[in-house]
Amino acid sequence: MVKILIVEDEEFYGAFLKKIIEKKYSCDRAKNGNEAKILLFRNLYDIIIYDLRLPGIFGRDLIKYVRQKVDPDIVNIVVTGYEEDWPAIDATEEHIFFYLRKGNFRPEELLKVIDNAVQIRLIKQKERAYIKNLIASEKLASTGKLAAGIAHEINNPLRSMITITEVLKKKLLSFENWGTIEPDITILEKDMSRIKSTVNQLIDCHRIDHTIKGNSQLKTILERVVSFIHPIAKEKNTKIFIQYTAKNVNIYVSESQFFYVLLNVCMSLLDYSNESISIETEKLKNYIAIQIRTTKKETKKEEKKEEPQKYTDTIGLEISKSIIHHLGGTIKFADSERGELITIKFPFSTENTEHETHITL
Repeated sequence: MVKILIVEDEEFYGAFLKKIIEKKYSCDRAKNGNEAKILLFRNLYDIIIYDLRLPGIFGRDLIKYVRQKVDPDIVNIVVTGYEEDWPAIDATEEHIFFYLRKGNFRPEELLKVIDNAVQIRLIKQKERAYIKNLIASEKLASTGKLAAGIAHEINNPLRSMITITEVLKKKLLSFENWGTIEPDITILEKDMSRIKSTVNQLIDCHRIDHTIKGNSQLKTILERVVSFIHPIAKEKNTKIFIQYTAKNVNIYVSESQFFYVLLNVCMSLLDYSNESISIETEKLKNYIAIQIRTTKKETKKEEKKEEPQKYTDTIGLEISKSIIHHLGGTIKFADSERGELITIKFPFSTENTEHETHITL
C-alpha cells in the first residue's frame, strides 16, 4: 500500500492537503522537520510532500537528509508559497519530481501528480530489485566458478592418491600383518571416495544449464541435494528428513535450475539455528508440491532470546523466486515461532510427453 508523508507547518493548509490525499492514499502529516524525522524512523514512505519554510529545519535540508539517510528512491514533491527560497528550475535539477505553488493548483491536479509519482516509485523499486538480484546472481556465479576451480585442483592430486592407494593395497596383501592394516586402508578408501563425490558435485553445480528443460526425476534431484548438504548439516547438528508421498506425477522443468533452487534454499536454511529441515513432496489437485519445513532449535530459559533470522530476509530468496517463476511455478513462505515453511508448486505438465519431466516417486 502506498504511503505518503506531508511536511507542512501551517495548520489549515496541512489539513487541506491531507484531506485531498486521503481520498485515495494513506497519509501522515508532520508539522516540522523533527516530527518528520521521527515518522520516517517509524514508517516507510513512498512519497513525501514538503513545504520549504519549516520550523527547525529548512525543507531543502530535509530533502537532502531523506535522500542521504532514509531512501534515495522516495519521490519528493515540493509545495511552497516562497519560490524565491528555492527556484523551481534548481529544485528539479536536484531530483525533485514535481514543484507546485501554493494556491496555484486544483485538488484533482495534485492527485494526478501523486498518481504519476506512485508509478515512478514502482519503477524505481523494480529497478532496485533487479539490480540487487543481478549483483547476487553475479556473486553466486563467481562463487560457482571459484568452487569449480578448487574442485579441479583437488581432483588431480586425489586421482593420484587413489591410484597409489590401490598399488599399496596390492603390495600389502601378501604382508603377514595385513589383517591389522586392512581396516586403515578401508577407511582411507572410504574417505577418498567421499572427497571424490563432493568434488564431482561441485563441478556439476558449475555446469548447470539454465535454459534447457529435459527429462529428470524429482526423487533423484532431492537425493542429490540432501547428499550435498548432509556433511554441512552434520557439522551444524541439523537433522535432514526427506519423505515422498506423491507418485507418478509429470511436470516440465529444467532439472539443473530446479536443483540449483533447492540447493540454494537448503544451504541458506543451514545458516540459521534450525534443529531440523524436512523435505516432503505432495500431490495436490492440479499441482505437485515440494514443502521444505524447518524446526528451530529451542533456547534455554536462562539464555537471552534474540529475534531469529529468517530465510525470507536473504537475497537468495529473490533469486529463487525468479527462477521458480521462470519455470512456471510458485514459491511461498510462512513462518512461526517454531520454524519456517517454504512451499514450491508446479502445475502438472501439459507439454508434449516427449519433453515432459517424468517424476517417479
